[in-house]
Amino acid sequence: MVRILLPPSEAKNPGGRGKSLARRGLDAARSTDDLAEPRRQMQLALQRLLDTDAAAAALLLPDSVAREAIADNAAVQLSGTLPALQRYAGVVYDGLDLTSLSPPARRLAARNVLIFSGLFGVLRGNDPVPNYRVPAKASLPGIGIAATFWRRHLDLSMPRLLDSELIIDLRSSDYAAMWQPARTSLVAGRLVAIRVLSPRPDGSLGVISYPSKYFKGRFAAALLECRVGGVISCADELAATWVTAGGKDAVVRTVQSGMALDLITHSAKVVTA
Repeated sequence: MVRILLPPSEAKNPGGRGKSLARRGLDAARSTDDLAEPRRQMQLALQRLLDTDAAAAALLLPDSVAREAIADNAAVQLSGTLPALQRYAGVVYDGLDLTSLSPPARRLAARNVLIFSGLFGVLRGNDPVPNYRVPAKASLPGIGIAATFWRRHLDLSMPRLLDSELIIDLRSSDYAAMWQPARTSLVAGRLVAIRVLSPRPDGSLGVISYPSKYFKGRFAAALLECRVGGVISCADELAATWVTAGGKDAVVRTVQSGMALDLITHSAKVVTA
């Protein structure tokens, strides 16, 4: 099964009727229970941080959201949960548009999408998640920078979450820093890093934040629908999937760390239904 790696989003859908982490145990996801101990450490460190006046700065919270985000973090163990793919609400997830996927593609997403998180390390698409705000660059007492803390734990756990097919890396740089396979490993040879390029006003191509995020979500959706009907086994098939889904072009590149694929959009304008 192909695996799709996604970043989380600062924006979250509120609420949730799922059992709280306290009722489930501190581990938010049975499917990744080898991360239970580092998650416990992260959550305890978060609670210690929230008892100080430095919480907003350490969590990189803008003034406009600091009070609400700190309240959400304080209630992280007791609040209701949503499946990860329903909790996150940023631009990537607007592009993915979970509700528009076919039922088989939604079931595939629940199992095969892996979402990286400053608080939880990595989550499957159907893992229960409370509302929270802990970015990868957050600094927590006794933990340090979240991404650095998770790196050593994910080096051990990620190989067990991956299969023998392609790994599609749609993460932003902050979350890509949380885990990368060893360059000489078999996993590295199956990882394809995705970059979305859109035309600038001067005619050149570049990474433009909003369309880059949105079209990564659209590409993930196309891959899930395509994977329902068959196997994607190489970067050239990924490129064909992008063009079939409405992209302009795709360029396969070989990089030092393995494979990379540049997805080229027709324009930087995002048109939604």
